[in-house]
Amino acid sequence: MVKRILAGPWEALKTRFPDRQIYHRTEGQVRYFVIRTEMQVGAIAAACVAAMWMAIATVNMVINTADERVEKARIAALEARYQEMLEEARAAEAAAIAYLESTTETFDRTAGEFQMRHETLRRLMDFAEDLQIGGDSESPSAGAGQILMAATPADPDPRGPLVAPESLAGLGDGAEGRVQALVAEQDALLSQAEDSAEARLENLRAVLRLTGLRLDDVLEEGQAQAGGTGGPLIPIENSQIFGSSLDLTDPFNARVSRIAARLVEAEQLSEALEATPLGTPVGDAFRITSGYGTRIDPFTRRAAFHAGKDFAAYRNAPIISAAAGRVVYAGWRAGYGRTVEVDHGYGFKTRYGHLHSIDVRRGDEVAAGQRIGGMGSTGRSTATHLHYEIWFQGNHLDPERFLRAGRYVQ
Repeated sequence: MVKRILAGPWEALKTRFPDRQIYHRTEGQVRYFVIRTEMQVGAIAAACVAAMWMAIATVNMVINTADERVEKARIAALEARYQEMLEEARAAEAAAIAYLESTTETFDRTAGEFQMRHETLRRLMDFAEDLQIGGDSESPSAGAGQILMAATPADPDPRGPLVAPESLAGLGDGAEGRVQALVAEQDALLSQAEDSAEARLENLRAVLRLTGLRLDDVLEEGQAQAGGTGGPLIPIENSQIFGSSLDLTDPFNARVSRIAARLVEAEQLSEALEATPLGTPVGDAFRITSGYGTRIDPFTRRAAFHAGKDFAAYRNAPIISAAAGRVVYAGWRAGYGRTVEVDHGYGFKTRYGHLHSIDVRRGDEVAAGQRIGGMGSTGRSTATHLHYEIWFQGNHLDPERFLRAGRYVQ
């Protein structure tokens, strides 16, 4: 049945491609070749297959070439993007290195400034300690010797120290932040020192002004009694306090220089205040019987000037020195009876008259509050009492002013 089906097409092929005879004559000999239908069909089929293969290969090559072009374009785009990202990374690296160098330089500079500030503050504190007026940070009025300042009319409310804010430690992160926090803490401490020095200076001035004296007169008298000093003026910033001259264009150094000047002035005023007779001359309970100025004389019953202040108590009540000093007279003086006179320096002298007993001798050094005798009624006196006088530069002054000023000194 298959043969019958294929017989028709095969006959058609044989008709279209009949057997071919090819004759070839060489040197009188004739040869021929028969190309059968099968061979022709096979050759044509082979040619068709080859043609189809070539067509398919050509199409495939064209398609592959297009894909290759697309792939190459994609690869080129990726390479361009990679180069762009590489350039960006290099730029970021360069920026990071520059920032690191800048940060390192800033940190080194800040750390150097902190070191210099710390050294300057240390020298300032050493200087204040040498002056004995910067030791107690809890009391801005604590000063040299035993003199502590209470509230004064110029500053009625007691001052407290400035406290550095608790948030200082959080000003920054890392080493630079910690250095910045320490610098801020230094500024806070410097503000505290400045406030303390200024407060003490104000209190010292206020107390001395209460006596009615000019501060310049007291300080000049102290310099004169020291034997006189001279020499070239050496500004505080160029002295040996800080080891070298301070650059006053820097705000921190300018503040330190101002504080050092305040400390020197406060030390001078503190020494003057120690010499000022501000204490009460009686070491026990007493009453005032006569003040300074014009009064009716108890003997003549006429108006007369009273150059001191009278304190009454019991016989031999303790009479104490109103300030530290040196005894320049101890004995009998006309009108005063047994008398003690103490030179306190800075032009101040005190006189204690009508004593029952004298406990010191001329040349003795006495401390403030030290007993120098006992209350009595010797000399021109009507009853047991102390006649107390204060002298400055040879002139007697009202003791009440000094007693009132002494209330602000503890």
